[in-house]
Amino acid sequence: MTSPRTPLIIGAGPAGLTAALELMNRGVTPRLYEASAEVGGLARTPTDGDWRIDPGGHRFFTRNEDIMDLWKCLLPHDEWLVVGRRSAMLVGGHYVRYPLLGRDLLTQMGYRRGLRGLSSLAWSRLRRNFRLNDRDENFRQWGVGEFGRHWYEMFFDGYVRKTWLTEPEQLTSDWANQRIKPIGWRRSHASDPVSRDVFRYPRLGPGQLWEAAAGTLAHNGVVPRLNSPVTKLGFDGATWTLELADGDTATGDAVFSSMPLRLLVDALEPAPPKHIRAVAAALRHRSLITVAVGVDTRRDIPFNWVYTPGKDFHCGRIQNYRRWSNDLAPRGFGGAFLGFEYFIAPNGDLWNADDEHLTELVTQDLRALGLGGAAVARVMIVRCEFAYPIYDPVRDRSVVRIRDYLRQQYPSLYPMGRNGMHHYDNQDHAMLSAMRSVARAFGENVDPWQVNTDIGYHETGLLRK
Repeated sequence: MTSPRTPLIIGAGPAGLTAALELMNRGVTPRLYEASAEVGGLARTPTDGDWRIDPGGHRFFTRNEDIMDLWKCLLPHDEWLVVGRRSAMLVGGHYVRYPLLGRDLLTQMGYRRGLRGLSSLAWSRLRRNFRLNDRDENFRQWGVGEFGRHWYEMFFDGYVRKTWLTEPEQLTSDWANQRIKPIGWRRSHASDPVSRDVFRYPRLGPGQLWEAAAGTLAHNGVVPRLNSPVTKLGFDGATWTLELADGDTATGDAVFSSMPLRLLVDALEPAPPKHIRAVAAALRHRSLITVAVGVDTRRDIPFNWVYTPGKDFHCGRIQNYRRWSNDLAPRGFGGAFLGFEYFIAPNGDLWNADDEHLTELVTQDLRALGLGGAAVARVMIVRCEFAYPIYDPVRDRSVVRIRDYLRQQYPSLYPMGRNGMHHYDNQDHAMLSAMRSVARAFGENVDPWQVNTDIGYHETGLLRK
């Protein structure tokens, strides 16, 4: 039986595609509009021949059984890899494992520096015990209290300035509590599978999953319309009208939106009150440029990610794609395949840099990594404008004001996902917010805005083989 509902979905990333699948499973046929030429959002996998890029480094792990079941339904078992997470900070020529381990900090860069860091940590912890309210900390206060001034300045201060493009005092500690693991002081047992930090990964990159999702939708008559940015959202009290950049329009009875929250508010007609538009306009994002380089030298960097907090690197992080999946590089290629990530402000100087300038920049970072003499086989450049919401001191209050206004004035409008809610979500969080948005549209008592609001580190999840 065909449902009379006519929902519209903005964005074909993890949230938008999940919302479409959920609606389809409930007998509803949505229409789906994506601004770019590909599905998957930041989790897409751009290709150049047999070369494949993961723009952000996407680990597939979750605590939610429904998310895990959906992943397994979309891709067959033999298309999934089980990958052990190995990350490091590259400081002064030393690869220091991350999350940080106490025994490495005390020995790897010399006992004198280790003891200095330990005494700094003890003093910071003592001072933190006398603070009354840690919830109002900025990132610097949190970092010094958690790691001590010495280790905070060594590993995090420069990294935060480079990747968040602001002073550490201008960032809240909320995202850090969720994503930065405390120093580990106990030795883990490699033979114990529970202690291993492992995740799933599609053999051909994260976009393989989202292309499979789009294929499932198309098989059921829902084909995402690509290259179709939404410029206006009109609402007459009952019907939504989306206006696309090419002048086409679409009407429906509900909208599920993963477009950046500030762009959503700006596109609404009639225009929201001035104070709502003002707080929305103040929401900020980081952009991401990934420069992937294949070089003929086989450099065995035993890490998926290498963080580069020092000033000797322009990039903020390096991905070692062969540690994610060998199939991201062409079959038979024997060299290193690395992704250099540059975090920038939208429309900043680097955002507008041409490919020649970016290639020169990555050449300098290759030299800093010790690969300056390697022959370059391939360079690929991927730009992501709205990659990461910035957590400044006014972010929480601004988002709450916008959320409450939209709920009151537009009960059939459902923001979802990382950009739609201006919340630093992983893929599974974005998917869960979409699932709950659809459930809410069907009258269920769930709140999508409560997804990923736990305080404390939770970047580990359930992995079932």
